[in-house]
Amino acid sequence: MIQLFHPLLTLVATASDSLLARYVLYLKKENRILRDRLPGEIHTKPPERAQLLKYGQPLGKAIKELITIVTPRTFHRWVREEKRRRKRKLIGRPGKSAVLRELVLKIARETGFGYGT
Repeated sequence: MIQLFHPLLTLVATASDSLLARYVLYLKKENRILRDRLPGEIHTKPPERAQLLKYGQPLGKAIKELITIVTPRTFHRWVREEKRRRKRKLIGRPGKSAVLRELVLKIARETGFGYGT
């Protein structure tokens, strides 16, 4: 028979709030033990930051208690930068399409006059 639900999903769906709180506490302790074994800082990559933002922002202020990979201050800086990035508008004239660019280059090659590469 095909397994319809992932075991973790089944566990979460059937667990009570107190049980889930104990799971989170355990995972926090486990995370702390693993982080203590790593030398130095952990540098995140943009896709990893995006994931942390995606799942961390809905938590609101509770993120301060959970976050361990970076400081809460760094996380909030990422949130601010993400908001600024979304609002940024493109300045200047839009670029030409690839079709038009190829046409101009074709005319320049055929006639020997005009823009060349």
